[in-house]
Amino acid sequence: MAASYSARERAYQELRSRILNLELKPNDILNDKALAQEMEMSRTPIHEAIITLGLANLVVVRPQSGTYVAPIDTEIVEMEQFDRFALEKEMVLRAILRMDGEAVRQYRENLQIYQIYLDSRDADRRARLFELDNAFHRIAFELNGMGPHFGWMHGRQHHIERVRVLSFVMDLDKTIIDEHRALVDAMEARDAAAAVRALEDHLNLYRKHLGEMRAVYPHYFQYK
Repeated sequence: MAASYSARERAYQELRSRILNLELKPNDILNDKALAQEMEMSRTPIHEAIITLGLANLVVVRPQSGTYVAPIDTEIVEMEQFDRFALEKEMVLRAILRMDGEAVRQYRENLQIYQIYLDSRDADRRARLFELDNAFHRIAFELNGMGPHFGWMHGRQHHIERVRVLSFVMDLDKTIIDEHRALVDAMEARDAAAAVRALEDHLNLYRKHLGEMRAVYPHYFQYK
């Protein structure tokens, strides 16, 4: 039973990662036989992983057609981002009370490294910027002794994560560092109202880019 669970979980995590990173793109067909051969496991854990991905709204079954990666649903994006803002706002407000020199150093170091990669032409630039963006937001959780909550949150963010990845693919991430800096400045000054405004502006940035994303990748999105 444990081995079966391990294979199912490994299949789920790998397929989820490939979907979120747009390696498996919206509307790509999912063939469990081909995936089983590619991932060197039996079809059963692949099939079970696909069922779980369906429950997470990342996979859709189209009758008489097959199983596909779900397109990005902007209604789900809105719900996911609302949940994220509510949780991160609480983390930021609590973290403000813990903003000592070490906390400021962690934030400022992240900003410095982010700027280095923002100016670079390294092959892994996009991946590193994405990792640094996540690391920046994780700091507030860790300051509150709630680091695992960050992973819990991201484990439930599916459609908004693909929007985030797409923003990096399209180089729409130029203002992120300024928004991060504004948030840190407000937190260091212990200005709760300014910090909440900065966080809200930052997390709502995707709305400014959705039109451009849809224009370039119309087939990635679900239209209702």
